[in-house]
Amino acid sequence: MRIVYLAERLAYLSLIMLVASSVTVRADLAHFRVGLLIFAASALFSLSAITLSALFSRRCKDANDQKRLSRAAIIALPAISFMAFNILSGSNRPLIHNISTDLASPPSFIAAASLRKPGDNPLVYSKEVADVQRAAYPDLTGITTTLPLDRAQKLCIITAQDMGWEIHYQQPGHIEATSRSFWFGFTDDIVIRLQETEGGSKIDLRSVSRVGKGDLGANAERIMRFNAQLAQRLDTMQQP
Repeated sequence: MRIVYLAERLAYLSLIMLVASSVTVRADLAHFRVGLLIFAASALFSLSAITLSALFSRRCKDANDQKRLSRAAIIALPAISFMAFNILSGSNRPLIHNISTDLASPPSFIAAASLRKPGDNPLVYSKEVADVQRAAYPDLTGITTTLPLDRAQKLCIITAQDMGWEIHYQQPGHIEATSRSFWFGFTDDIVIRLQETEGGSKIDLRSVSRVGKGDLGANAERIMRFNAQLAQRLDTMQQP
């Protein structure tokens, strides 16, 4: 049955293209938009295979053809599931890629500019971005601790490393690192700024995507996870 053959080919193609979308971007074989296009095509082929399987599985009189259609639907499932997950997770996120815990005076980068390509997003944090962030993430703030700056910085480094960030630059009161996304390996630049206060130190973060207009909330979530882990470590240190 030709429909069975077509569903199988579409299913396998969706799986191959799903993997290819990641390899293409991670290996820098093509522009990241090409990888995203391959990713979208894999979801389209996946949806087509699943639709064909659903429409014709009961019409097939041959039990073997029915099994083949069911198998094709299962093989095609990862691509459409991954696409749906990304759409749902980013559907209510603002179209920004630059997040800071200090909107008035965001932490500045020192070394990140030399690591970025000419076509990457700028590192400027504008008032327009601050307004959008304030509305989307009103509770995103820095952390104040009684630890002196040097001890707080060591704790920040440990936390960043535990989160899998690659630290590439640091000086007293300043840490810069990068983090790569799971599937495409998109690189985001992160800066941690530590400032002395009367009672200890204040810690602010900023996370910026190198590519893409929106980040699906990845930068804000990264900072939230860092703050949560750092706060937990600080609480443990202060326990008697």
